[in-house]
Amino acid sequence: MAWRRLRRHRLAMLGLVVLAVVVIASLGADWIAPYKYDEIDLRHTYAPFMTPGMPGRATHYLGTDGLGRDVFTRLLYAGRVSLGVALSVTILVTIFGVFIGSVSGFFGGAVDSVLMRFTDVMLTLPDLPLLLILSASLRQFAQLQDLLGDLLGVAIIVFVLTIFGWMSDARLVRGQALSLRTREFIDASRSLGASQARIIFRHIVPNALAPIIVNATLGFGGVIIAESALSFLGFGIMPPIPTWGNMLNDARSAPLQYLFVQALWPGFCIFLTVLSINFVGDGLRDALDPRLKM
Repeated sequence: MAWRRLRRHRLAMLGLVVLAVVVIASLGADWIAPYKYDEIDLRHTYAPFMTPGMPGRATHYLGTDGLGRDVFTRLLYAGRVSLGVALSVTILVTIFGVFIGSVSGFFGGAVDSVLMRFTDVMLTLPDLPLLLILSASLRQFAQLQDLLGDLLGVAIIVFVLTIFGWMSDARLVRGQALSLRTREFIDASRSLGASQARIIFRHIVPNALAPIIVNATLGFGGVIIAESALSFLGFGIMPPIPTWGNMLNDARSAPLQYLFVQALWPGFCIFLTVLSINFVGDGLRDALDPRLKM
């Protein structure tokens, strides 16, 4: 029934198709990309669209950047990193938020008060300044320890974004748990001797999945923007690993006549991906709403 409703949502289906194309292209970057993402050609810096490469090499379809790196190739690999970070953060945020919210709503009382006051404190903190400070601090610590590699840089961003991203999930699930814990099937489970953990994760959480899925879908786009903002400000994933955010950051150093073109493609990828995810989230919200008849 939900799938039939979703198929009738034209914007959601369009967003799903566009998102599928972006994901497939990013995952297939090793086969699609004509160059390596860090391959430098100083003879073709800031090349325009469809510039022929070196003899025997592929064309630079979207031109090159200030180091002669192929923009089309870097966009594909950047999509893999940006989407991978967004997916990892969304999964971790959802798991942590669902755990905090379901435990808080089910037990109530002092447990609810402590967990929700902690959540309220986290909600009052200014996200962006603390993200910048924490990201910079962890990066400096890792450099001091000589541990900062490519994967560690990505892990730091995932960790930082997860810390400040779980609160809305926790409050959403808490509200669902408060409503569900008084239902008859919960009382029946208790009378049959079900443990509290089984009631929470076998009955409360599955019955709250619809809003959890919708919130995770919409939050996915927010994570992409947050990671891009950190990378744009120089506190995210550092080159030579490409992300859409640090490609925008690199565009700032381009001469004025090349600035728009260098910023156009990564900005367009962020816009298109986030818009598609929001369309899908909007369609899921309508499709999973049992009160809506379509």
